[in-house]
Amino acid sequence: MIQRHSNILIALLFALFSLQSWALPEDSEQEIHIASDSASLDKVKGEIIYAGNVKMQQGSLNIEAEKVTLIRSINGLEKIIAQGNPARYEQMLNKNEGKTLAYGETIIYNTKIDQLTLLVNAGLEKQGNVFSGEKIVYLIKEQRVKAESTEPQERIRMVIQPKKDKES
Repeated sequence: MIQRHSNILIALLFALFSLQSWALPEDSEQEIHIASDSASLDKVKGEIIYAGNVKMQQGSLNIEAEKVTLIRSINGLEKIIAQGNPARYEQMLNKNEGKTLAYGETIIYNTKIDQLTLLVNAGLEKQGNVFSGEKIVYLIKEQRVKAESTEPQERIRMVIQPKKDKES
């Protein structure tokens, strides 16, 4: 049953979102600004950990969480892991659309493959369409979302906006 709902969800999303919208190209070229109560660096692991009321901004990307871990390699920033109750993400993915909003107790943003994974009490909102569940994986460039629940009695929830008339 969950697999059937996931397939329907993916099909609906292809119809809802255009394939040409993803994070603004200038976002990844911007400086990262972070404010937190504390920070620590492990150069060998390539990790920088920020804790306590963390606010991060890079271009239109904004993340707020209790803890944010940046994982870097020789190739640059690879992953952002935000943890909170909830952690929050927002980003303008296309100049013609509003911001994409996401939340969860854990947010994993894999910058190399443009994948956003939201875990535990997770939600994603894009253009008024809302998805919620225990796990949501959003492939940004492909505009694909997969939502699932880890418990049989828990269900994913969706709100899909009707197609708007081009003249209105």
